[in-house]
Amino acid sequence: MSETEKPEKLEKMTGREEEKELFEARVVLISSPVNSKLAHAVNSKLLALERHDSEKPIYMFINSPGGEVHSGFAIFDMARFIKPPVYTIVAGLAASMGSIIALCVPRERRFAFPNAKFLIHQPSVTGVGGTVSDIEIHARDLIETKNQIIELYTAETGQSTEEVRKALDRDKWMTAEQAIKFGLISRVIKRREDIKA
Repeated sequence: MSETEKPEKLEKMTGREEEKELFEARVVLISSPVNSKLAHAVNSKLLALERHDSEKPIYMFINSPGGEVHSGFAIFDMARFIKPPVYTIVAGLAASMGSIIALCVPRERRFAFPNAKFLIHQPSVTGVGGTVSDIEIHARDLIETKNQIIELYTAETGQSTEEVRKALDRDKWMTAEQAIKFGLISRVIKRREDIKA
């Protein structure tokens, strides 16, 4: 196929053909809010890629505004559970649970594009109602989740617990370079050849 024919072929590619191309390239895209539907789709792909080849790397590209905590943890845990080495590349935005998913691999396999942005903060809650006792139960669970997230950021970034707690107190935005200093990623990449541990 000539270079002039390639763009035309890509424009005509169906969703199924695109999925096949990404599967063959061992690429998983996280490019929407994190919810149970996304977790199911991502984890299905991770398991299928492991079954196809348990040694070749998998490349997870993240551009997500975040979302449901437990759905994010489902992706995080699955990426650590499977045998193939996973690389995370932030391409655009890794906010909230998106930034946590980016931490699912060792720091040396965490990258970002030059214009990537990161947002970390404590979990928020909406729609909690019911009796006072129910609200107390939700509040306790939320505090436990907050502490779990603080422990995770502390373990994966190398920052102290107090530094992480302070950073999460309000929305903390970071550029790719600032994310390196904070310990979210190891380096900024510009070319495919830069993806190496």
